[in-house]
Amino acid sequence: MAKITKRPIEAYACFAILIVMTVVMFAGVIWRYVFNSSLVWAEELARYLFVWFVFISASYAVISKAHIRVEALNGLIPLKIRPYINLIGSVVWLLFSLYIAYLGFQYSFDLWSQNTNSAALKLPMGLIYMGIPLGYLLMAIRVVVVEIYQTLASRKEGEA
Repeated sequence: MAKITKRPIEAYACFAILIVMTVVMFAGVIWRYVFNSSLVWAEELARYLFVWFVFISASYAVISKAHIRVEALNGLIPLKIRPYINLIGSVVWLLFSLYIAYLGFQYSFDLWSQNTNSAALKLPMGLIYMGIPLGYLLMAIRVVVVEIYQTLASRKEGEA
């Protein structure tokens, strides 16, 4: 698992988003208390960046196996059947992620075509909502990559 998780792009993206969010919120606080004024756009930008952060980090969580699973049932399932149950779970997860990505892209493009903009930043709302389907699409890709990697690794163990 070390090869595919060494430096995933999601980690860099989340790091960059978190840095920008922190700087923007810090600037907003400084502006409010030092200059007795407010940066109207700071809170809005931080909120939209947080949406992107959450959905991109969900993709990163697939790689590190940090998503919640029901482990209590795992002990009740025979060892020979566990890989098949895990595969079924991964397929369901993949289909769900692709479905949400599809709906999210549809919604984002609808917002984009309506020329809906955010209040303070005047950013297209389609761009802001695009973080949701992109996050789910990345998650679907990572589910496939992790599943293929695990299958290949288990075959190597079986051959050895």
